[in-house]
Amino acid sequence: MLFTRSIWARVARAVKTVVPTVLASVLLIPHTAFGMKESQRLHAGAVFVATNSFDAVRGNEIVMYRRAGNGVLSLAGYFPTGGQGSGPGTRFRGDGLGSAGSVVLSKNNKWLLVTNAGDNTISVFRVHKNKLELRHVGDAGGIFPNSVTVYKNMVYVLNSANEGNITGFWMNGQGQLTPIAGSTRTLDGNQTFPPDALFNPAGIRFTPDGKQIVVTIKDGPHIPEATGKGRILVFNMSNQGLPGSAPVVYEGNNNGPFGFDFDDEGNLLVADFVGGPEINGSLTGAASSYKINADGSLTVISNNVADNQIDTCWLVTNGDYAYGSNFGTDNISSWKVGDNGELTLLAGSAATTVGTGVFPLDLAITPNGKFLYLVQPGNGKVGMWAINADGSLTSLGAAGGLEPTPPIEPPEYFTHTGGSPAGIAAY
Repeated sequence: MLFTRSIWARVARAVKTVVPTVLASVLLIPHTAFGMKESQRLHAGAVFVATNSFDAVRGNEIVMYRRAGNGVLSLAGYFPTGGQGSGPGTRFRGDGLGSAGSVVLSKNNKWLLVTNAGDNTISVFRVHKNKLELRHVGDAGGIFPNSVTVYKNMVYVLNSANEGNITGFWMNGQGQLTPIAGSTRTLDGNQTFPPDALFNPAGIRFTPDGKQIVVTIKDGPHIPEATGKGRILVFNMSNQGLPGSAPVVYEGNNNGPFGFDFDDEGNLLVADFVGGPEINGSLTGAASSYKINADGSLTVISNNVADNQIDTCWLVTNGDYAYGSNFGTDNISSWKVGDNGELTLLAGSAATTVGTGVFPLDLAITPNGKFLYLVQPGNGKVGMWAINADGSLTSLGAAGGLEPTPPIEPPEYFTHTGGSPAGIAAY
């Protein structure tokens, strides 16, 4: 009995000495891990939207949102671009730019670029976890810049007024832009100043390998005022960062090519805002896909896959599914993206916005392909959805913080003080 007590006494002393140390070590590890996981949960990334304001005091601004791990956004702050936006459009008050890609991130999420159509400039921000730092504001190389693209240290801007052009810049390690000599190429956009959002050049992007630049020109539906047949231009790029002297031009059938993206194989997926059939007197939207050949020509994969919605203008993909926002019907359409780039309609109305007159605009998908965000100028919010494994969408609500577009179209551009939110980027 005494021996047993002695053994237990030594055990008790050992436990008394060792356990606190062990517990402290054990508790320390989970606490650190918890802190990291909590930080990731609360700040998994960010979303950026431009106010596109024409305002003598505030000018154009970037609204920054923190993105939590569950996809929900919270307002982080407002950051002036140092330039002026276009404000509301005279044809479409909810779409002052008539474009896609006016706000873009570099691939490493270090730099945010935004066009300022109101004073023909482009801004570059250094992205930090909780803020943006303005590094550059400079001439865009043309009139009414409404889209921008970046590949490594090359930046190209789409200027959409009058005949329109693309102009290139080198970006250094400090975010400063220097024009690339001899890079400007005119587009035969057949526009005026300001451009007409029904017809104007709409978007510019480097292909994923950086070897080509793609530009869309809507040209409008098949009406006498149409400025062309709906053009997709492909510029082959030289090793010196210069586009070919002339693009390879693909002409559609007045289907209105607008916003676009690339699938995992580099195939081109395009929103055709008037590519669908006429329903009850209204032209409807569609999406098409193309293989981009080495010489810049396009081979059709899927032609005008209709969604039966109105004004399918913006399109993004996570590789498995593509999503298009419908300006005229306040909803989002979805397509399945095949291994060869073939598009199959998944849902004409995969998600709807809350209320009408929201004017769905630009879309962005997070790099992990799990969350989808939508600029909603009609109510000044950003719609949020989780992307499910089957391509369906689950609403996460909408984040406020944007100035809604006015209730009527202004008589002229640059006359309404305020915003017409446009452009979005996410990581």
